[in-house]
Amino acid sequence: MDYKSIARELGVSEATVRRDFEKLEAQGKLRRVQSGAMRPDGDGSDFDVELSIRAKHNINHDEKIAVARAAAEEVQPGECIFLDMGTSIAPMISVLFSKPIRIVTCNNVVLQRVSPDTKAEVFSLGGRVVPRDQMIVGPMTESNLEQFGFNRAFIGCMGLNPTNNIVYATDMECVRLKQVAMRNAEHSYLLADSSKLSKVGLFRFAGVDLFEKVYINGPKPDGDFPENIVFV
Repeated sequence: MDYKSIARELGVSEATVRRDFEKLEAQGKLRRVQSGAMRPDGDGSDFDVELSIRAKHNINHDEKIAVARAAAEEVQPGECIFLDMGTSIAPMISVLFSKPIRIVTCNNVVLQRVSPDTKAEVFSLGGRVVPRDQMIVGPMTESNLEQFGFNRAFIGCMGLNPTNNIVYATDMECVRLKQVAMRNAEHSYLLADSSKLSKVGLFRFAGVDLFEKVYINGPKPDGDFPENIVFV
């Protein structure tokens, strides 16, 4: 992989990709080489890396919108819902902000788009802001989240394996928030674009069967899938 091709695919500048690679190299997740990067162990094969929210926003953008809008239709007037961090969740606001509901979130992208025209009542969780990923995390965030009860929780992920009943995340602080939100919700939903079906994250945080529905953009791939997976 090289900076130019990655920047072109993601719709971001080469400078953004280069900065993301510098941070990942510092974390020991890759080793930079001329014009690109490779595995830290020297294996030159392609691999998935965690890019910034700016880069991830443009990955499978249309698919994420379709999934988010389908999931947003679950929400009824008067409900209180949780919106997780991540670029699969943020597009839900195009539907949800026009509804008379309460929204609790640690997703800074959602918070930044609140306007005087927003009909929903939006609650921000306190805690440490992570600008690179546009999220709020930490013990204070977790403590705040424990105080709420939800009709529905909408959760994002790094990857999922329906066959082995595993959903993955990449950060332990995010894992704890997801688990608290799911525990405090009457109904939980997972949102993912189809590329997540082939990805594995560092942490397992839930089983696919713990979600009432799992929304993934279609068409449905070959193979058997659990009944709670909905391809849209």
